[in-house]
Amino acid sequence: MKLPNGYGAVLKLSGKRRKPFAVRITVGWTEDGKQLRKYLGYYKTRQEAIKALADYNENPFDLMIQDATFTDVYQRWANVKFKDNPVTGVYIAAYKNLALLHSLRFTDIRKRHIQSVIDSSTLGYQAKSHMKSLCTQLFNFAIDQELVKINFASLVKLPPKTPSELHKPFTPAELDTLWQNKSDIGAKIALILCYTGLRPTELLEMQTANIHLQERYMNGGKKTAASKNRVIPVAQKILPLVAELYNPQLERLDIKDSKGRSVQNYQQLRSLIWDKTPALQNHTPHDGRHTCATLMDDAEIPLKVRQLILGHTATDITNRVYTHKTIQQLIDAIDKI
Repeated sequence: MKLPNGYGAVLKLSGKRRKPFAVRITVGWTEDGKQLRKYLGYYKTRQEAIKALADYNENPFDLMIQDATFTDVYQRWANVKFKDNPVTGVYIAAYKNLALLHSLRFTDIRKRHIQSVIDSSTLGYQAKSHMKSLCTQLFNFAIDQELVKINFASLVKLPPKTPSELHKPFTPAELDTLWQNKSDIGAKIALILCYTGLRPTELLEMQTANIHLQERYMNGGKKTAASKNRVIPVAQKILPLVAELYNPQLERLDIKDSKGRSVQNYQQLRSLIWDKTPALQNHTPHDGRHTCATLMDDAEIPLKVRQLILGHTATDITNRVYTHKTIQQLIDAIDKI
């Protein structure tokens, strides 16, 4: 059977071979008009070779990445998604937690591979959700690159999400201990989180240009529409703590561990600072946000003001209508806790 011009060719190689049938395609031309050819693969039967050639012509993939591993695709995706910016901590952690997939050829990865890694992980629901999310994005990227056709990650099932008792506010006695040790970097970070309601990553990614010490507020936030680019008032009691980390020559707050190592993401915050601070062993960094919410509730700060400070979306039709609160009103409110 003669194949169409430009379709590719199936050749039977000489000698005794386990897979004697080769699929060859033209990938370009030399300056003098000669074909540049590349072999797609080798097969036991002519029928297998013809099918492989037909599959290729239906979905011609980049030959440079057809053997790309999970790691190769992750790196290509990161280069496109983040360009000159560093990959965010959530994706770095998810990638590390998927280590069993790193060396697998991406085109060989199926739902069962991802499902097995997630099911065998001892991490919590959120971490597993991030693992699935990263795989889903990588498959979407691979589909866009015509490397695969199906997003197998989208078929992966996460475990049931159970009510979490992981996060708990700091008690008044625990806050007193933090204040007594405020010179310690771990206690300092915890106090800033407790009195701003910032998520840990929001604090770590806060741009110096968005910190206004004299006016006592910051602009930042992430995750939800209500959280992004919100005004975060700085309570008078933590103003000196923020000022100690503020360096206008740096892009972000100058957060370093006891050995002078720069802390730039959540994983580093946990491993280099939080987990090494005795007063924080019964808490996670996110507990600071819960503490702030509790302190504002105890101080009877109006719901709308709490929602603005924390970046929460209102739950009823009246409170969903944004009512303007001046920065000073927010500062006055946070000073009450």
